Amino acid sequence: MEYWKLVWVFVVAFLLGGYQSEGCWEIEKAALFQLKPFFPRVNGEGISWGKGNCCRWNGVECSTSTGRVTRLFLWNSCDLEKEDIYLGWYLNISLFLPFEELKSLDLSGNYIAGFIDNQDLNVLSNLKILNISYEGKNNSAPSQGWQNLKELTLMGLFGTSNIIRDIGTLTSLEDLVIYGCDVNDNLNLHGFCELRKLQTLTISNTNWNASLPECFSELTSLKYLDISSNNFSGNISVFKNLTLLEYLDISSNSFFGDISMLKNLKSLEYLDLSSNKFFGDISYFTSLTSLRELRLSNNNIEIPSSLAPLFNLSKLQILYASNNTIYNAETEMHSVDTPTFQLRSISLSCCGDGGSFPQSLNHQHDLRDVYLSNINFKGDQFPNWLLENNKKLETLYLANSSLSGHFQLPSTSRRGLSRLDVSSNFLDGNIPNEIGAKLPSLSVLNMSNNFFGGGIPISIGDMISLQTLDFSNNKLSGGIPRHLPMEFSDLVTLDLSNNHLTGNIPNWIGSLSNLSYLLLNNNYFEGGIPVQLCDLHLLRLIDVSNNNLSGTIPPCLMNTISNDSSRAKYYDSGYDGSTTYIFVDVLIKLTYFSVDVPIKFTMKNISYFYKAKVLTYLSGIDLSCNNLTGEIPHQFQHSRDIIVLNFSHNSLIGPIPPALADLSQIESLDLSHNHLSGNIPSQLLGLHFLSFFSVAYNNLSGTTPQMTGQFGTFKESSYVGNPFLCGEPLPKNCSIDGSSSSMPKNATDKGFIDMEFFYGSFVGSYIVMPLCIAIVLYINPYWRQAWFYHVEAATMSCYYFVLDHILPKHFR
Repeated sequence: MEYWKLVWVFVVAFLLGGYQSEGCWEIEKAALFQLKPFFPRVNGEGISWGKGNCCRWNGVECSTSTGRVTRLFLWNSCDLEKEDIYLGWYLNISLFLPFEELKSLDLSGNYIAGFIDNQDLNVLSNLKILNISYEGKNNSAPSQGWQNLKELTLMGLFGTSNIIRDIGTLTSLEDLVIYGCDVNDNLNLHGFCELRKLQTLTISNTNWNASLPECFSELTSLKYLDISSNNFSGNISVFKNLTLLEYLDISSNSFFGDISMLKNLKSLEYLDLSSNKFFGDISYFTSLTSLRELRLSNNNIEIPSSLAPLFNLSKLQILYASNNTIYNAETEMHSVDTPTFQLRSISLSCCGDGGSFPQSLNHQHDLRDVYLSNINFKGDQFPNWLLENNKKLETLYLANSSLSGHFQLPSTSRRGLSRLDVSSNFLDGNIPNEIGAKLPSLSVLNMSNNFFGGGIPISIGDMISLQTLDFSNNKLSGGIPRHLPMEFSDLVTLDLSNNHLTGNIPNWIGSLSNLSYLLLNNNYFEGGIPVQLCDLHLLRLIDVSNNNLSGTIPPCLMNTISNDSSRAKYYDSGYDGSTTYIFVDVLIKLTYFSVDVPIKFTMKNISYFYKAKVLTYLSGIDLSCNNLTGEIPHQFQHSRDIIVLNFSHNSLIGPIPPALADLSQIESLDLSHNHLSGNIPSQLLGLHFLSFFSVAYNNLSGTTPQMTGQFGTFKESSYVGNPFLCGEPLPKNCSIDGSSSSMPKNATDKGFIDMEFFYGSFVGSYIVMPLCIAIVLYINPYWRQAWFYHVEAATMSCYYFVLDHILPKHFR
């Protein structure tokens, strides 16, 4: 008996398969041939529509029982070689009418600008899934005839699309995705309130500036809601009735309100409230016991550093809550003494008084990423147990957290750790010699702004993945180790500034072919400037100021600074709680560097931090405050991109090269405090962007040129201290023959402020302000009455104060 059952099953399966093998319906096959010229490719590959059973063509699926087409996957299928295809084209939607059993249609990625709707579409009543993403401008998808849709995806549409305008008519929708659309702000959101069957709703990256209506609270069937990265506003209370929600992402909007409104959403597994205007205490989330991921960054939510209110959330794995209000809650009592969760990632970086370092993390053994920077932990000892207990740790950021003591390495190697930042603390002792062996996979190592002593460990050379190395502002001494692995030749920035490093500038720096930023200032380097630096053709910034360098300036160095076409590239890390790095010492970055990494450089006698795209436009050479001799090189023909040039406080001799006029983009030129002689070249008058120019305290002669740059007229401070230099704006008592003193008493540096104008504007402000007050009081009688009331009250208070406390009794 069982045998015959198997036979019948085989026969039925054979018949069904045989029925399908005989081919699809001819009317639908003909319709596919009509579509073929418009969609010659399927998923970027050549289309196979030709002979045989059309149900077996790529991009086509049919029903096994009826043989009719049920699904068409035509995404990314248009002819990309067609002229003006990227400007969009219009598709006759009636071409799909023969497919009466069509359930799923994907037309995304075809640059369709709109649809020609010239027939009744009610025949497509079986259509359940529609994707018309990545379309062109002025598109108008028909909204009639699709009332039975259950899944709809719209990506790249513009606000004129009537399918968004009439979205409320698609009342059968269960899943709706609107992503990356340029939505007209005049389109209100009330239509979405009619979609009572929605279980999944995504409206993201639309730049839709609108207030979320209260009727959103009626979408009680929602389980997944993502309306992130828009300009939506409204009170958080609109979500309090959506008790079936498992996923809620409303980040990067302008919502506001107390987070206590969400305490009843007990089904939530994912919650992202980042970058809004929420407030309240995190203890309201104690009831959200299903939470696995909680993101609260960039709000004003109160979070205890101990995390005790969240201890009973046993499923919690990810907590991102940077840039909120961190407070010390060590004295608070909670029902659970130790956390029941095992976190994988935690970020609380921000501000505030965190009390003691959270000992609750001592119970976590599954941590991958820890970001606890910029929190005052009151000088607690550095938590070396974090490295010891967590063998899976990949990122540890504890910058600017008031931690002290010694930094200790774990007992065994941590090959998974790639980023370590303990900068701006009070750590002391030596940097462990085995750091390269115990942490060999580090790509970022920042130990700057501490009190580390001793030398740079040789084992740093074992870190073959190292991209960023910062030991700045410590008490390190000795030279630079010769062991930097050859892999460092992907380096873009090398910053060894602000330390006590000695010896010569290593010649091997010339082998770093991708180096763009070289900062060695404020050390004790001696010897000459290596001529090997001239081999670095991508250099944009050289700063070796405040050292003991001697010898001449290599002439080829002036042609090393690269032009606009070789500006370094950068990227945005995109992490919502990342620490801002201040690299003032050993900094080593790849070609793509983070926008959060500023570089300090002196320009116009003021030190600035430059970062992001601004840094890519900075170029210059600073050799100031050394013992350099010889003449200023005359080769500048390939250095027109230089913005800053500082050779001050050296012992340079000879004339000022007229070739400096080739630096057409220069804004700051400082040649002061040298032994330069001769005249100031008249060619410098053509430097229209120059706003800071100083040749003070040299041996220049002749007449001072009246230089006027684009950003203002140069003052006397640019020329003082030259005994043979005369003419305005220098004092009139100097002479070419040097009969006057080299420093006239009235030849002081007055700076760049016009004091007469300053005093005039100061007096004018005091005249204008009373007039404005008088006008306002004259126009507004209510303010006038309040003004005189407060004046009378203040007068009487002063009178009685003097009468009671100052005047003698016989005068009362």
